[in-house]
Amino acid sequence: MSQLHHKVLQVNKAHIGIFSNNSSLIFNQEYFEGAPHPVVKKGQGWKIHCLQADLYFRDVTKEFSNLENLDGCFYVLDYDRIIQPVIKAYDNTLIALGDWSTLEQKVEDKRYTLFGNLGLFFRFTLKILEVKHNILSLHACTLYNDKENQLLLTLGGTGGGKSALLLNGISQGFKIFSTEITPIEVSDNSIVIHRSTLRNNVRLGHLIYDFPEIMKDLGLEFHDVEDVWGTKVQVDLGKYGYEKDNIVDPEIILIIPRIEEYNKECQYNISKKSHKLKRILLDNVTDRVRMLTLIYESVQIKPDVLDDSYEKRVKLVDGFLEKANISKVVSIFASPKNCLAWYKI
Repeated sequence: MSQLHHKVLQVNKAHIGIFSNNSSLIFNQEYFEGAPHPVVKKGQGWKIHCLQADLYFRDVTKEFSNLENLDGCFYVLDYDRIIQPVIKAYDNTLIALGDWSTLEQKVEDKRYTLFGNLGLFFRFTLKILEVKHNILSLHACTLYNDKENQLLLTLGGTGGGKSALLLNGISQGFKIFSTEITPIEVSDNSIVIHRSTLRNNVRLGHLIYDFPEIMKDLGLEFHDVEDVWGTKVQVDLGKYGYEKDNIVDPEIILIIPRIEEYNKECQYNISKKSHKLKRILLDNVTDRVRMLTLIYESVQIKPDVLDDSYEKRVKLVDGFLEKANISKVVSIFASPKNCLAWYKI
């Protein structure tokens, strides 16, 4: 085997090594370093497949010298003679063998690739956080009221309204602590919410029509965009972020949103914790770890490649529901402009 190149990423408490015989695959700037661009032209979002849309990480390759202490290892072996790619997982190691260079050249949707923001490495990282560090990765965004140590934790899938709620929160003075994935560490003594990415893939319509003041504040410009609701751009919302790396034992308001553009009133229901939350949270976390069926539109991912930690996940969800200070659960049916009308300090 030819010499392997490597890099080490720190994601929260986890250190994950990436190894490959093809350096161009693991040092591809558009996956790991692509920064949000202030101008969008001709309806094209800018590198919305960058990992930083979902993960907050640091490259610690230079300072992490003992590779035996890695929490997880992700091997990408690139050979043009491999007709059918093979992906295998062994404990905390994943090996992907295939003609990845050719697949990279042909793929249209780069989100679902080895290193796309919804791809294989992303989900492998969530698994490692869970197995090695008791960190649940909720598909959720968070707004933070630092004066009250109160966290608005908004669950949701794609299109559920998380981005709209975030932008509304910014306009009302909330701090942001996560935009897409919320890492929650469940320990014996506390619940710790860890810092996550503050980048967000936002529909242009929300910026142009719903929150133009935020667009102006961020210095964003958009030209020649025909379908603003069908176009997303990755936006850095770090300007509105909470400055610390973790939040310990906050009061949590759990939000289940349904945001639609033309709802004239904010309809909401406030309840206490219930037995239904376990299923909702398990489905939410499992969706992000496990639900990857294909990468490169053709390479099948078997469920057991990523998800061999379900029993532990159940225990972590139980621990979160037992220890977290969830003061209320709010179901919302509202528009972007009125989705926080129910909130009062």
